[in-house]
Order: sequence, then C-alpha cells, then structure tokens
Amino acid sequence: MKATKYIFIIFCFGIIVSLYSCEDFLTTEPTTDISDNEVFKTVEGAQVALSGCYYHLRRQGGGGNTRQDDWGIPSLHLTFEACGPDIVLWGGWYMYDYAFWDHTRSDIFKSTILWNFHYRLITNVNPIINEVDNAVGSDEEKRHIKGQALALRGWAYFNLIRLYQQTYIIAKEMPGVPVYTETTTSVTEGKGRGTVEETYKRITDDLEDAVTLLAGFNRGGRKNIINRQVAQSILSEVYLTMNQWQKAADNANQARSGYNLMSREQFQAGFNDISNPEWIWGMEQTEEQNMGDYSPFAAWASWTRKCFSWENFLLCMDFMEMFEASDVRSQFRHPWPTMTAPYNEIYATEKFRDTDDCRGSIVFTRSAAMYLTEAEALARLGLDGQAQSVLWQLQDRRSATRSLSTGQQLIDDILIERRKELYGEGYVWFDLIRNQLPLDRRNLRGHINNQYYPAHSWRFIYQIPIHEMTNNDNIRLGDWPLGDQNPLDGIYIPQ
Repeated sequence: MKATKYIFIIFCFGIIVSLYSCEDFLTTEPTTDISDNEVFKTVEGAQVALSGCYYHLRRQGGGGNTRQDDWGIPSLHLTFEACGPDIVLWGGWYMYDYAFWDHTRSDIFKSTILWNFHYRLITNVNPIINEVDNAVGSDEEKRHIKGQALALRGWAYFNLIRLYQQTYIIAKEMPGVPVYTETTTSVTEGKGRGTVEETYKRITDDLEDAVTLLAGFNRGGRKNIINRQVAQSILSEVYLTMNQWQKAADNANQARSGYNLMSREQFQAGFNDISNPEWIWGMEQTEEQNMGDYSPFAAWASWTRKCFSWENFLLCMDFMEMFEASDVRSQFRHPWPTMTAPYNEIYATEKFRDTDDCRGSIVFTRSAAMYLTEAEALARLGLDGQAQSVLWQLQDRRSATRSLSTGQQLIDDILIERRKELYGEGYVWFDLIRNQLPLDRRNLRGHINNQYYPAHSWRFIYQIPIHEMTNNDNIRLGDWPLGDQNPLDGIYIPQ
C-alpha cells in the first residue's frame, strides 16, 4: 500500500484544530511537538479537537481540492440537489453533476472530494472517541464531547454508504465502505469494504450511543453544535432508509420537539437566519469565517444578493406548478419570459436570499424535515390517521391543502411534500435512491438535460476513487462482482 501523510496541525486558543489533516485518508504520520496523548489529557484539549471537526464541516478544501464545490456540507447539498428532478442548472461547475457527465466515475474529482471529506472527518473524530474517557475533567463534559464525536462519525458513514452503494433495503450483503474506528497515529493498513449491513451497524451504534451520551447537553443556542436532537434527526433519516419505520417516527418526533414550525413571514425572509425557531442544525457565517462568492446564496437565482452571484440554480416549470398560489412556499419568478422553450420554462426561487452583508446563515436540518419523516414512517406502518395528523400540521402552517389520501397515495403525497418543502436542502437525490425511484427528466418543461436513469441505476452510485483502489491492498481491483469497484453503468438487480 502506498503511504501518504496526515499532518497533525493545532491552531491554539480553540479557534481551529485539524487533527491528522491529509492528502489521502488511509495512512498517517503525525508531525508535531505535541503528541496526541498530550492533546487528550484534558477535556479542554478534547474540546479544541472537536472544534476542529466542526470547522471541517464548513471549510474549503475539506475533500482535498480547492475547487469551488469543495466547501463541506453546503457544497454537499448543492451537489445532491443538482442530481435531482426539480433543479435546472444554467452553467457553472455543478453543471457537471446536473448533466451526469460521468461525475460518478472513480477518476473524476467529485468522487475523491466526497470520499476524502468524510474520511478526514472520521479520522479526526476517532481519537476523540477513543481518548476522551481518560481525560482529566468532569464525566459530564466527557460524555457530551464523546456524544458529539460519535454523532459526527455516524453522520459521515451514513453519507458514505449512501453515496457509494445501493440502498440498504436491497443491498444488505453488497460491499459497504471501509469502517475505521481506531486512533490513527502511524501507518495504517487499509480495510476492505465489508458489507452494507456491517456499515449500517456501525452507523446505528454510533448514533444510538450519541443520543444516550448527549442527554442533558445544553449547547447554549449554538446551532452549529450537535446536541441530542441533532443526533436524533440524523438517526431518524437512517432508520427511514432502513425501513425501520417505528424507530424513524420516534426519533423524528423527539428531534422536532421544541423546534416550532416557522411563520409565513419567517419562511419568506430568505432562509438566512440561524435563530429561526425551526432550524435544528446549521452554520452561521461571520466576517472571519464565510464562504464569500461560493456561498449557496450565490448559487440560487434570486437577483437579490448584494455581492457577486453566479445565480445558476433554478427550477423547472413542472415543479413550480406543484405549488398552490396560496402556499407560502410559492416564491417563484419567471426569469426569461421572452425566450423560447426550454429557456422560457425555468423559474427563479426566492427561498434562499442572502443578508445585506452577504453573511447569511445556512440551514443543515430543520423540524419540517422531521415532520415529514415522521409522517412518512407512520404512513408506511399503515397508521394513516396519525400520519395525516402530523402532515396536516405542516401543510396548515404553509397554507397548503390538506392531503386526505390514505394508503400508498398518502405515502406518495408525503414524498411530493418532501420535494416541495425541502428542495435545496440536500434530500431529493437520496429520497430517489432509498425509494427505488428513477430519475426522469424527460418531458419536464425547462430542463436542458433530459436524462432518464431507471431505479437501481449504477449512475446513482459513485465509484470508489481511483487512489483508494490503488492504495488499499484490501480492496480488490476490478468491477463488482469480481472486484470491489462499483460499476459505472448498468442496473443493479436485487437478489
């Protein structure tokens, strides 16, 4: 296995820490005057390390690339939206994802960015998880630090397994992703892919432990920090993907508790204020830490941003027409009405509008998603009345007509409601994959790329990056089933 290096960097005063920062995730060779044991001798040191992990979620180049689409979670959300049925891309670097021009290939930058970003986070949190119990400090502080680190690791593996393999319910015995839980302080042998089932076992164990350890943790209004309800929100989506409906409903219900649905005025204010009562998890931009011209607010066409904007994320007409005129979410404007089809069939949205100083907060998770997760899980349990009751709370708040459907039609209505409520927030592509639905842009007015990929298409799944296939001796070269690489083309046939 070829060895690459992680650089152990500490920025003091608790501002930024990046433990074992690297070019690739597999091997490490720390270079520092302060050993990892020294860092974790106290809870203060462990907290500084944890702060570095949070910074990783938002920094440029976290996936090892200085491209504009390597800015942590905000870039992830734009990538996932670009691959769905409702967004229209008008130029820009995300056009590559939108057009499905082989962006899932192993030798294309996007697969490497996604792989490195998540494994770097895992490498950073592992020593926190493994060492904090022995640190000097109160047991309560140690529990809360460890709980946050476990939630971050569970979240990272959840993204990885959804990006690099078919969905859980049809692929439990398929190759998963390498699972690392050890503190990496020297050259480490790469691990094999294991199975999807084994990967999900790690995810659920981490998140369940996080929920337990974070009981009583008060983050003091800092919504960039993971608390118990953030961990439950992630866990609810995991169980929804695993078809464990009751656990999904229970965790979603607890995650949304205390996060009231926003008012009409708050919804129309531009999704830029972290104090919004509905936001469970998000990031605040400051003068010192911001995404500048690469903020998601620069991507969405609204023509309101006072800074530079590239404004190439728009919506197709068919999606826009799903909204009733009375619906608070119906915030669309026709950008080019004088042009001919398909360019006269795309719409700008005012859902995401930046603040005057171009420092708007960015949402990661909000309670509306939990209402919809809970409603879907209850409907799939056959509890139509309970599912309707949860769904209606959201629909009433948005001035949308209540769904009176039952059975499969109610489930379909909830999935449509997810698209309407959560567009732009990173859900749509994974909803297609977990529900085994095709991506069908044919005959959708406004799309300039009319792809069709059937359910279970390998085009939904990223190939393992070429550097991982080359460097990891425990991953077999060649395409599955003879090797460990995901196919680029074709359709997966569940066994």
